Amino acid sequence: MRAMDGVGSPLLWLLSVPVAVLLQRGAVHGLRAAWLAHEPVSGDHTDSVVYHRSLWTPGEPQVLVAAGLLLASGLAAAAGLQLEGWPLWPAGLLWLAAVVWDLWTWERVAASVKFVSWRRGWRHSARRVAVSDLSEVNVVERRPRASRIPAWARPSTCYLALVMRDGKAVKLPRTGALFGGEAEIERLANFVRMQMDVVADNRRRAAADKRSAARRAMLEPVPVHPSNRIDPLALNRGGPG
Repeated sequence: MRAMDGVGSPLLWLLSVPVAVLLQRGAVHGLRAAWLAHEPVSGDHTDSVVYHRSLWTPGEPQVLVAAGLLLASGLAAAAGLQLEGWPLWPAGLLWLAAVVWDLWTWERVAASVKFVSWRRGWRHSARRVAVSDLSEVNVVERRPRASRIPAWARPSTCYLALVMRDGKAVKLPRTGALFGGEAEIERLANFVRMQMDVVADNRRRAAADKRSAARRAMLEPVPVHPSNRIDPLALNRGGPG
């Protein structure tokens, strides 16, 4: 304890919150991976690409609650390491509450070869749309408007926007663009576009096969019903003798 105090209490206070965040992110990522392996978002289909709402998503009330719990947990842990340990108990409870809250409000999006699925919250029913019903897939980035911080320095959020073949638009859960969030959405969008190309190729191939079958049917001789056939012998018998 004295050796740790020798490092300097400001450093301990400074590192307490990042350590709490790193431990929480590791626990949440592990639990998410185990749950998705047990129950994919896409149901019976395998989730090929997934993105989650991250802790770095600005403007999300659920994220603010998790961040507040982690801040309190880190500060309580720093206090506990300098005040004979009693605040470590509330620090652990606050950290566990941050993990539970993050998982309870978990938002994720997954894409399989046939569907784009998303789920808001831990046990809320998942929604999904078929890739064959999509006409466009767009990655949208938004930055907070009212801020004294320059626009380029403001933390941004991004999400996937789907446009259906009937013209309807669907906005999927948001995530922060920091720490690879935008790259995850771009990867999922590119995967969905690739599946849309496969669907379009299959439709073109089916339409071409249908046209070929129609042309073949036009070139084939039309079968004549036996009652309409003309007998040459009968014609000769009925002619002038």
